Amino acid sequence: MKRRLSFFVILIITAISCKEKGTDATILRGFFPNAQDASVVLYLNDTPIDTTYLNKDKNFIFHLDITESKLFNFETEGKFQYVFLEPNDSLVVYANAFRFDQSISFSGKGSAINNFVVAQANDSNEDIMKAYFLLPPSRYKQKMDSIYNERKNEYDTFLKRNPNLSEKAKKLALVSITFPIYKEMEIYPFVYQGKGTTPITEQLPPDFYDYRNNINYNDAFLEYFRPYYQYMVMYINNLAFTKYTYDKHTLVDVSRELGFHLEKIKIIDSLFTKGSLRDNLYRNAAYAYIFNIQEHIDYKDYFDKFAKYNKNNEHKTELDRVFNNVIALQAGKVPPDFDLINAKGEFTKFSQIQKHEVTIYYFWSVNQREISNLIFDRITQLKSLYPNVKFVGIDIGQDKNEWRKKISEIQSTDQYHSINFMDLSQKFLINNINKSLIIDKNGRIISAFEDIFSPNLEKLLLLKES
Repeated sequence: MKRRLSFFVILIITAISCKEKGTDATILRGFFPNAQDASVVLYLNDTPIDTTYLNKDKNFIFHLDITESKLFNFETEGKFQYVFLEPNDSLVVYANAFRFDQSISFSGKGSAINNFVVAQANDSNEDIMKAYFLLPPSRYKQKMDSIYNERKNEYDTFLKRNPNLSEKAKKLALVSITFPIYKEMEIYPFVYQGKGTTPITEQLPPDFYDYRNNINYNDAFLEYFRPYYQYMVMYINNLAFTKYTYDKHTLVDVSRELGFHLEKIKIIDSLFTKGSLRDNLYRNAAYAYIFNIQEHIDYKDYFDKFAKYNKNNEHKTELDRVFNNVIALQAGKVPPDFDLINAKGEFTKFSQIQKHEVTIYYFWSVNQREISNLIFDRITQLKSLYPNVKFVGIDIGQDKNEWRKKISEIQSTDQYHSINFMDLSQKFLINNINKSLIIDKNGRIISAFEDIFSPNLEKLLLLKES
């Protein structure tokens, strides 16, 4: 209580001071008790525009000169938070660094819309909506309509309590409360597993997608707002899914099909003519292809078609590098090199630890104990099945000392620690620690895209074990 009281005393003093200065600047200030990081970085879209530092009392302040309403976000200690600011706002944000997402709240001029957006992010009912995926289409639609009506009533009540909201603030509130529903409805056709062989696209009620008629698909104000962007990603996926399943009359997992990913390229081009949203959706599509297609035998076909639509993409340099990394990871290639520490604490390189047997290099993290223990169990299973295969563990966690403690318990395989995870993850396109790297006795890649838990990994080992 004393801490909160001192916080408000500080704010009152600061507010009086600002008033005495006669400034008309838009102000964002805050208090982050227990914060360790001294900096707070303010972003407009994905571009950092200002940095300030917490003082000894864990307070910070930004003075902004804006002439129109804008959606910013700030970052501290790896935590990001949206903040909507309008000219002459004086907004205060509070968050306990130990429970950042759960404790964040706003006060001052401009606080109503920001608190509303935070409340929606923390109370999305996503788990409930995903449970409805088991329902047949008509029942699912009824459930989602019910959730929509509850959310819309909440939105209408919010507007009545805040009659002076700007049009941009109203738009932000409406998107934050409804687009998570729309996103789940775009996901539903992918995951519903009904009886029979009739494609889900032919089972949906005629009015299932009526909400699409009221959406602006090229809203520059919202293009970096997570609920809006996430909806757009799933909208593109669903359009490609519908087109691909209709053309091919297939019930397979389309995320593993090249044709599905090629369809997404064409759809994005047809719906989004220019701008950051188009570029970001293409970036998302590229990574979805890379992380879902296990064998990249058709990668050149995809990359060539992708390049036709992305000559001026703002992420072109990054995507060109990623595509080159995919090429470097094809079967038969010598794997890229990276830095490691061995169990004795000595520096070494990946190229220096190669074995003269078929070897699986598996990843784990001392910071993710639960999934890592499952990986260790899987390795024990594989070792018993394939005694001629070598297994080498690479920790990608951030705590070298904890890694040393943990490997003293692991006697069954050689262990190394990655020095630079960013370098490693970019070279090997690691998006989760389940990934494995299989190398033959000559030091060339057998597979660089196989999940350690995948049954297909066992098929590869049966073919390659020697």
